[in-house]
Amino acid sequence: MKPKFNLLKLSLGATLVAPMFVGAAEPASVVTTSTNAQKVKWSNVALSVVPSVARPSDSGALLTDEAIQNLAPELATHAARADRISYRSYSLDGRRISVSGVLLVPRGAAPQGGWPVVSWAHGSSGTSDACAPSLASNKDGRIDLYGYGPFVSELLKAGYAVVATDYEGLGMSGEHPYIVADSEGRGVIDAVRAGMEADRSLSDSWFAVGHSQGGQAVIAAGELAPSWGSGLDFRGTVGLAPVTNVGQAYYYGSPGPVDRGFYLLALQGIATIHPELKYADYLGKQALAMFDETRNECTFKIWESFSANLGSKLNDYQFTPQSPEAALALQHWLDEQSVPRGRTPGPMLLLQGDKDPSIKMAVTLQAVRNARAAGTPAEFRLYPGKDHYSVLDGAGKGGAATDVVKWLDSKKRS
Repeated sequence: MKPKFNLLKLSLGATLVAPMFVGAAEPASVVTTSTNAQKVKWSNVALSVVPSVARPSDSGALLTDEAIQNLAPELATHAARADRISYRSYSLDGRRISVSGVLLVPRGAAPQGGWPVVSWAHGSSGTSDACAPSLASNKDGRIDLYGYGPFVSELLKAGYAVVATDYEGLGMSGEHPYIVADSEGRGVIDAVRAGMEADRSLSDSWFAVGHSQGGQAVIAAGELAPSWGSGLDFRGTVGLAPVTNVGQAYYYGSPGPVDRGFYLLALQGIATIHPELKYADYLGKQALAMFDETRNECTFKIWESFSANLGSKLNDYQFTPQSPEAALALQHWLDEQSVPRGRTPGPMLLLQGDKDPSIKMAVTLQAVRNARAAGTPAEFRLYPGKDHYSVLDGAGKGGAATDVVKWLDSKKRS
């Protein structure tokens, strides 16, 4: 028997409903640019405020630095240096933690003032340490930043040093606070300081660039730049197919294996900051039995396994809150992680494809409206025919990579 209450809807892999932020969604006027993208304009709406937290003096301190011997060719071609690093950061409850990541330095002589830095934030990889992009090898046994090597290589080619955080709890001890915005944002910022300490050719001028989960991370990092990033020269935020309205982005009750996998990951992430969350309140008995797989495997394996094994065996309500009270609590906890929440000290560019099944244009447009309402100069670009991943392609394939580099070049310190 199906529950009588109206289930709230969430999940990164599912179709998203209309945004629920303050203000109505005004019709957008679309202007085709000279690139593959479309640029959209909008009006402002009201928004909330970002909490400010003082940064401990040792956050971002370099802890370890080791050369990567098995770097993927697309990265090795353009990187003079490739290291796995670890650095000091702090959890949201104030604990000192170690976070890992990758440092990539372009070939050639650094420009005057040093290489401008891109702090790269990856999309969902899982919650197991083995899923850290600094550790996870591709099918050829190479480190390719969990499949993001081709996109990141475009940044290196353009003369940007790249620091790529694994995020708290991936690749190091502790749980990964999946889709917890400020945890991700701190990791993105602290990676910049660690990279500067590891290689003196890096400047203090930096951008935050990320995809999907990483889109949420970089928006949070931009908001934290005046406090956690104080003393650095923050130049702007780029989010590709970003998760913004988290309360809508995680759709429970969806029949898709990808959606169900993301739902389980989201529960794990929220439980790291809300220990009162009991998994039995949010999953049926059969779904609970599958929970360990999402703890121990990475996303590609999770989707593969769920697709092969789920089929029609489990009904939708195995993957949903089991009571109205649980549904309301989870909706609130997820909404707490939505971004943007306030002004950033640099401009923002959000981009996505119009064939993205995971992140809908209306939701991203609302995020840009919210950013503009908070005082952030924000742009949106849409890529016809591109989905959640192919939006990362270069201009030759109709994707955003070339436009991202051009935008960075226009905003970097001269």
